[in-house]
Amino acid sequence: MAESVAERVFAIYSEAFGSIEPLFEHVGQRPDGQRTLSSLPVADLARMTSFAINQLARRDAVMAGRQGLRGCDWRVVMYSLTSARTLREAIVRCCECFEAIDWRCGKMALRTHGDTAQLELEAVRAGGSTSTGCLIDLFGVMEIHGLLGWLIDHPIGVRSAWLNHLPGVFASLDLPPLPFPVRLAEGWSGFDFSASLLDYPVMRSWEDQQRRPLSNLLFVSSVRETDRMPTETRVRGIAMAALKSEGRLPAFGELVNALGGSEATLRRQLAREGTSYRQVRESCRRELALHLLRRTGMSIEDIAGRLDYCDSDAFRQAFRAWTGHSPTAYRHDSGGGVGIQKLAG
Repeated sequence: MAESVAERVFAIYSEAFGSIEPLFEHVGQRPDGQRTLSSLPVADLARMTSFAINQLARRDAVMAGRQGLRGCDWRVVMYSLTSARTLREAIVRCCECFEAIDWRCGKMALRTHGDTAQLELEAVRAGGSTSTGCLIDLFGVMEIHGLLGWLIDHPIGVRSAWLNHLPGVFASLDLPPLPFPVRLAEGWSGFDFSASLLDYPVMRSWEDQQRRPLSNLLFVSSVRETDRMPTETRVRGIAMAALKSEGRLPAFGELVNALGGSEATLRRQLAREGTSYRQVRESCRRELALHLLRRTGMSIEDIAGRLDYCDSDAFRQAFRAWTGHSPTAYRHDSGGGVGIQKLAG
């Protein structure tokens, strides 16, 4: 899928700028007539397509008589996001930042309906639905999605995506099947996801953003491409499965046996993606802890054991470091625990 998406982006970029050589230069490569896109690492394809889309968006802005997004604009946005406490607060701040920079990133709005959150993204452009505009909006939605998941150090499942473009225009992109349903021409662009994630704490700092890897569902989507998914995604899947089913986190050697290679290679792969097994373990523990506190009446002691902590004090200390609150206070403030079970019953 990655190659198909990149091929379509490169074709539109070439039509607009006359050459795709700058895309290869962006990742330190030279275009080669004999080279196929499948020979490039997925990470390079993601960086090249992201660069291409940003250039197309700037061109789109100039043609509409608007100022394009500046580097300082994005730094302001990132500083606001990484200083938020929760995903909800980060999104609210992002909406305000977009307005403060005169909508150069477009407009953003958050809506919630029961257990569903909808994030609306509206591009500010002249003209109607075009293939280039549709492609820019699709990537804009996916890159905001990846950024928010990075902020909370947790993948955000997309239930549906919306693109405010005509079905014929979207079809003209000739994209492979996407890993989520796409709804067209309903008046807005964006995506929806579980509203429970809005309470997840922001785990990334301003310093982390300089090492943020590109994360885009268009490049890590197909089950057939599991072996090409980011190493962090595969490690996290193994760790979370063991934590949920066995109440323990696998040793690093077990991961090596499951994924192949050596311990040194796995550490290098994780480091290249800006993470480590320790960070992945904490992410898994945090996700399950938030779920158990909100959705079950389990005692703090039982949750600590379920998360593979030596005792409840260790869990309480870790939870306070994640959220700034005790597990009991978080459960009370979120309306979780026994109260939810009784209400559901």
